[in-house]
Amino acid sequence: MLRFLLAFSGFMLTTLVSAQYCGTPQQPLLDRVDELKQNLTSNDRSAQKYIPVTFHLVANAGGTGRVQEEDVLKQIANLNGQYGDQQAVFYIDHFNYFDNDAVYNTPASPAAITQMRLRRDNNALNLFITNQAESGNETPGVVLAYYEPNEDWVVSRRDQISSVSSTVAHEFGHFFSLPHPFSGWDCHPYTETEYTNPVNVNFTIACSNGSGSALIELQDGSNCNIAGDHICDTPPDYNLGLLYQSDCAANTKIKDKNNQLITPITNNYMSYYTDCGSYVFTTNQKTLINASFFSAQRAYIRTNVVPNTTPVTGPVTYISPINGEFTPGPSSIVLDWEDTPGANKYMILFAQNNSFTINPHKYFSTSSQLTIDIDLPAGATIYWKVWPYNESQTGAMYSATQTFKVGTGVGVNEIKEINAYTISPNPVSIHQESILTITSIKAFDAEMKISNSSGQIMSTQSLSIPSGTSQQTISTVDFVPGIYFVMLHSANGTLVERLMVSE
Repeated sequence: MLRFLLAFSGFMLTTLVSAQYCGTPQQPLLDRVDELKQNLTSNDRSAQKYIPVTFHLVANAGGTGRVQEEDVLKQIANLNGQYGDQQAVFYIDHFNYFDNDAVYNTPASPAAITQMRLRRDNNALNLFITNQAESGNETPGVVLAYYEPNEDWVVSRRDQISSVSSTVAHEFGHFFSLPHPFSGWDCHPYTETEYTNPVNVNFTIACSNGSGSALIELQDGSNCNIAGDHICDTPPDYNLGLLYQSDCAANTKIKDKNNQLITPITNNYMSYYTDCGSYVFTTNQKTLINASFFSAQRAYIRTNVVPNTTPVTGPVTYISPINGEFTPGPSSIVLDWEDTPGANKYMILFAQNNSFTINPHKYFSTSSQLTIDIDLPAGATIYWKVWPYNESQTGAMYSATQTFKVGTGVGVNEIKEINAYTISPNPVSIHQESILTITSIKAFDAEMKISNSSGQIMSTQSLSIPSGTSQQTISTVDFVPGIYFVMLHSANGTLVERLMVSE
């Protein structure tokens, strides 16, 4: 092995060292494929599959470096798009948070495995999200993720959890028994120096530990059931993708032992080609995924739970506090918004700046309201936003940012000069007028703002409110149907009332 590496040109050595790959051992998967192929007709591939995933969000011992929940929600949406044509729905079973240096940096170590066994969920697909993902299996390059057949869990680096990465889709393919199309070439991907062109041997070079040698697949398909990944609609792939990481280009020169040009599916999820515009599973791969899901080995994830699959539509309609209005005080502040169609969970983020980097706080709620359980600095401007989702539909993302000011004791909907107020008619028909009627014990100056549900200010007007009963006209001529907020600000408080504008 050492002589082999030293024989590489500087370019080739750099390519192998920087190549990114999966560290999943292949022989257990090949055995599973052979077994599953004996029972492919017993399950209809169109059958609905609900797949619970427990996301283990691992940090270092100091509690830092954990993947963000936002990235996990994006990953669920990404997965459900990638497997969307297979009647497969991945959903969040739950988030498990823990801090451990061994799991974070060396998840294949004995110390890490002990900790991971203690935390695994016996009724879900377990995905441990860590800092590093070295698997201990012999393959050149940098490990991005791996599936561990003996433990039946997936480990992924946190930088692979996203809305665009195909890494987790690849590893979940392994979970459902799919090998690499280039199985057998993992330790020694094709090079002309070792294998010549056309290839002149029947078997791949074994790994230095003696494993990994495999029958080389032929382009004509004559040995497809026993060579490569043992799947006949994935053509020969001699792991060319590992050495060509910059594009998704088809092979134009490498030939098999019969002098036939091999034609790997460069955009197959289970291969190593990068920078493809999109990726696919073949028909036979989908059939095997389905068979694996319904196998006895996967009975533990068939929990009979039917997750919420209603699409979550946005944006969030905020109620209060919004548009810089003052809160009653610095504690027990209630954030309120309308129920979002399809959502049964909400992630709420607030901070003291609009980039959410100064004193950020993140909360989760199962209702469209949250009472903040910490004291906020009086007078501070707070920025907040809400991400609505359910366990399988997570792509709505955050709605527009809202703001409020932390009050010192005078409350929202409390202007001490006002005894009573009404808005009528409410709802009001579009392009009609509504009237704000105020009864005040003395005169005062105020500012009236009207905003839509996204926080956009529709109008601003300075008012001199007299003592006694007075009326202010609210024109809806520039409005569209929806919810609006009439806000009256004075030196002594804030009043907010909702106005519904209908067709």
